[in-house]
Amino acid sequence: MGVSVNMRPVVDPVEVDRINYLNIILMVVSLLVASYLPFETFLVAYAVLGPLHYLTEISWLHDRSYFTSGRRDSALLLGAAVLAGLGFMVSTENTASLAGFALGVLFVLAAGMVFVGSGMGRAGILGLAVLVGALTVWWTPLFLLFTAFLPTLVHVYLFTGLFILHGAVKGRSFSGILSLVVFILAPFLCLFVASTPTWYAPSVYALAAVEPFDPVGSLTLDILGLPITQDNWLGFMRLMGFAYTYHYLNWFSKTRIINWHAISRRRLRLIGAVYISALALYGYDYRVGVTALMTLSLAHVMLELPLNFRTIAGLISETRCVVMGRRA
Repeated sequence: MGVSVNMRPVVDPVEVDRINYLNIILMVVSLLVASYLPFETFLVAYAVLGPLHYLTEISWLHDRSYFTSGRRDSALLLGAAVLAGLGFMVSTENTASLAGFALGVLFVLAAGMVFVGSGMGRAGILGLAVLVGALTVWWTPLFLLFTAFLPTLVHVYLFTGLFILHGAVKGRSFSGILSLVVFILAPFLCLFVASTPTWYAPSVYALAAVEPFDPVGSLTLDILGLPITQDNWLGFMRLMGFAYTYHYLNWFSKTRIINWHAISRRRLRLIGAVYISALALYGYDYRVGVTALMTLSLAHVMLELPLNFRTIAGLISETRCVVMGRRA
């Protein structure tokens, strides 16, 4: 996750430039490593950096009331995320429908938690959320959007891109614009330009470990009109390796600005204990780790949604200011 400039303390423009150039370097490094070892880059990033990101981001969001306008909003977000996580973990037709319904409801609720404060307005949002949840179960494209793409590429690439875009528009800096250009070009390089060494072949272990993400790959290639070939599948894994690795590194690169590490020793010990347990699960069996941490992964995606919506609103406001030729 990137962090919108609007969601953090004002910092020195020189520091912002430093962070932007650092992130450009991180993008290039992520792209190069993912091109060289696509499967392994994704697997290592997801298992090693992923859990630490989930835990530290949820901690940071908690201290900021999840950027919602209601005191009990986070409980609703977390409850829906748990339902969705259970639906994915059990993995039957009925539980998949439950996961789709929960994610559809949660997406609308998150928007309402940011923009609607009144009781009547909240009741209307709840009705709309249930309607969207039911539509998600019935309409396949919406079901795939919420269950396959929202927790994966939409979260790690699209929303990260929105944060970068917001920062570039708000900062009006060359470094911010350059970082946005590099970020936009990266998927095209992964899919159509970059190549993996001819000697490279993913191991049986790697192929089995990424199997839970195979539907995302098939759908992505289908949407792009690309046949499922060895080269195209390597391109998809390059994209996954880049997107996930940079998404996590982007979060940790902004530690000094957002101060997610400024927490009590008790919480730090708790995060450390859960993180070590997560690493142990992945070390024991990668797919067991993916399944066991599914709810935690979904929770961090869902709990971030209000911030995503606030960033979209901020981006619209900043863009309007740019068009009018003034600063917010």
